[in-house]
Amino acid sequence: MTREEAIRSLETGIEMVQQQVDKGVQLLGTGEMGIGNTTPSTAILSVLGSIDPVEITGRGAGTGDGGIPHKVQVIKKAIELNAPDKDDGIDFLPKVGGLEIGGMAGVMIGAAANRIPVVVDGYISTITALIAVSIEPNAKGYL
Repeated sequence: MTREEAIRSLETGIEMVQQQVDKGVQLLGTGEMGIGNTTPSTAILSVLGSIDPVEITGRGAGTGDGGIPHKVQVIKKAIELNAPDKDDGIDFLPKVGGLEIGGMAGVMIGAAANRIPVVVDGYISTITALIAVSIEPNAKGYL
């Protein structure tokens, strides 16, 4: 995706929150099934935490026996080729993230802007929280 599409994914999440706030919602939750999302999430965590992907890569939902070494190589190659900027949370989305991660980060940012707490449940949601806080540090107090 382009950087513009990444920004739009964030805006979509923020807009979704505003629709719910207008209906009186006072608590939000994020979660995911994790199918196809643990690889980009691990790439994000690897860069943000300066951690070798081999240390944090798990099976995920679709990785069979012997698949972890391949998954590690995919993550390393994606990071090497795309070089996400550790200090630019938006930069992660088009380079190693995804629209769904951007949308969830937007939900977290939008909730914080409305002073609504967000329950963060799961690995991808937790990594998304890191992205949200890197974009808007004040979001941390609402997660």
